[in-house]
Amino acid sequence: MNEKIKHTINFINQKAGKNCGFSVPQNYFEEVEERINTSVFIDSLPKKKTFNTPGDYFDTFETQILSRLATEQTTETKVISLRKRVLQYIPLAAAASVLLFIGINYFNAQKITFEDITITDIESWYENGYGNIDNSELAATLNTSELDEDILASISDETLEDYLNSVDTPTLINEIEQ
Repeated sequence: MNEKIKHTINFINQKAGKNCGFSVPQNYFEEVEERINTSVFIDSLPKKKTFNTPGDYFDTFETQILSRLATEQTTETKVISLRKRVLQYIPLAAAASVLLFIGINYFNAQKITFEDITITDIESWYENGYGNIDNSELAATLNTSELDEDILASISDETLEDYLNSVDTPTLINEIEQ
């Protein structure tokens, strides 16, 4: 068995050292795709001339350009600078902004009166810390005569009697103590 392996190794070594008849140029596989694409592109190009210039075009080209420049220099073109254009639109922008300001204030203007403010609005105002008045300041602000007139004038004797009859005595005592 060792002899067969030895012969196989010798055979492989002999073949590796010899030229087997097939050879590939250096960098053949790297360049073959580019060569094929180039030949396809060259074959797809048109075989006839597609662009033609007049016979004396390049001889008269310079004189044509100079004559056009001379005619353009004689006729003045009106140039409006960017500064002038912006200055034209400034009054329009100012008027539009004033109209926008007036429109927003006019359509969003809501007349708030004391009748629109509810007790819950005032309570939430004080609960959120917007009010800094303590009880003594509040008492000094309110006039007791105004309170008596307003509250007592709105309560009739019959309503007061009905309330006192409907409320049980312990609940009434608890309300007075608080």
